[in-house]
Amino acid sequence: MESFLDSLCIDDEEACQKLSDLLTDKKLAVGEVLFDYNDSADDFYFLREGNLAVYKFTGFLEKMQVIALLDPGSFVGEGAILQQHKRNTRVTAIKDSQLSGISHKQFLDYQKRYPQSANQVLEYFLSIVSLRLEKTSERLARIL
Repeated sequence: MESFLDSLCIDDEEACQKLSDLLTDKKLAVGEVLFDYNDSADDFYFLREGNLAVYKFTGFLEKMQVIALLDPGSFVGEGAILQQHKRNTRVTAIKDSQLSGISHKQFLDYQKRYPQSANQVLEYFLSIVSLRLEKTSERLARIL
């Protein structure tokens, strides 16, 4: 977690400290659900310790499939950063985990006060989301 903030907050120590202050800690035990399908997407999280599994409905009855395994340093629930919508995945701890989260509203307030730093966060998320999309496309191409 610290390395994530360190890499984003090179130029503005005040903005970095403010972002750090906004983060709230959350612990999950093995099997505990961080959020579920159709939950409101109000928060997003940085995984500091542990591992999470991301599940998606397959379209076959109520069956779900693991679509991602997340390691420390990953973020999850990033859709909440731009817009509040309903979750379309279930995220569960597969190892005791520690996360830090921030709400959509808190990030918007942070963005107004520290636009340059907030843009660095958004650029980081965009690069990760782009990489995830690329990997998903590669997996899909192998299946088809």
